[in-house]
Formats: sequence, C-alpha cells, structure tokens
Amino acid sequence: MANLEYHNIKIEKYKGTNQLIMKGEITNSTSKYYSTVAVRVILFVRNIPTVNEVFVINDLPKGATKAFERRIYEMKPNEVLDSITRYEIFTDNCY
Repeated sequence: MANLEYHNIKIEKYKGTNQLIMKGEITNSTSKYYSTVAVRVILFVRNIPTVNEVFVINDLPKGATKAFERRIYEMKPNEVLDSITRYEIFTDNCY
C-alpha cells in the first residue's frame, strides 16, 4: 500500500453531543498524486472493536500534508470517549 502517514490524531467529543470527532493529518510521502484516499478507522472499547468506518480524503498531492476531521456515527449512547481503549487508522485504498 502507499506510504501515507497519519499524524496528530485526536478523538474528542463533538460539541456537547454523544458523538465523537476524529481529527488529524495525513501525509503523502510518495511520488504520486492521489485524487481519493479511503481511510479506515477502528475504535476499540475494552479491546472490542465497536466502530469500523471508512471515509475518504480527496485531493492529496505528492509530498503534501492535509488535515482531516471525521464525525464518528456508530458509537452507542453508553460508549463515551473515556471508554475507548485504542484505535487503528490506516489506508484502505488510494487512487
């Protein structure tokens, strides 16, 4: 898979709701331009995967770093920010 790096990942509560927002940056360290990057994020609550979503980041030139934000919709009302024990974020596909 392409050499795309993720930096400064933060998971926060979204403006007084029960939803979460993931913020971060992606860096394209390749020599290719990608019009679309599909990013998979998996959130774990007590080491059980509770969220498994794919979102896209558009227009990622070679050598560029781009900020992103993604609202997490799959969280159940009783699963809050403090319950998340770890996360995984990786490139699912890019073209």
